[in-house]
Amino acid sequence: MPISSDSFEMAIEFEQEGHDYYTDHAAEADNPFVQSVLENLAKRELEHIEAINDIAEGKPVENVSLESIDIEQETREVFEEFSQSEQEGWKGEKATVYDHAIELEEKLAELYKEMAEETEDEDEEEFFTALMQEEDKHYETLQNVFYYLTDHERWMAESEGEVWGWMNT
Repeated sequence: MPISSDSFEMAIEFEQEGHDYYTDHAAEADNPFVQSVLENLAKRELEHIEAINDIAEGKPVENVSLESIDIEQETREVFEEFSQSEQEGWKGEKATVYDHAIELEEKLAELYKEMAEETEDEDEEEFFTALMQEEDKHYETLQNVFYYLTDHERWMAESEGEVWGWMNT
């Protein structure tokens, strides 16, 4: 069963919502680390929109570029640009942006999972599975970074502290 135009439109709408959300909140962020993470996520959402549009317009999946990046490594590089005293000042930061962003990434991952399951085309299934995995990485990034910032003690007590232990300064 081919992917419906409604599914493509919904995926583009969610990706655009994510891009706009990250862009708006990056512009308002006081914390340069948070600003950088949100800007990187916004950029990735635009790349996803372009890839989804290509598929929706009939471009063969094998000709659609969806660069897989190591978002953890990107985040680590930004994190390490700041001194330990700057990083210490981030702990305990309060912001409401995080919960909505995490929820958005969960919705996108679920949508792509459903789209991968709906299609009978093996290439499309692989493409939407790759998008789902990208959104899962975004989710993981947001959880690690923002729980580190907003509830550092909880972050340390849970497994996230083990996953991205390099943030434990």
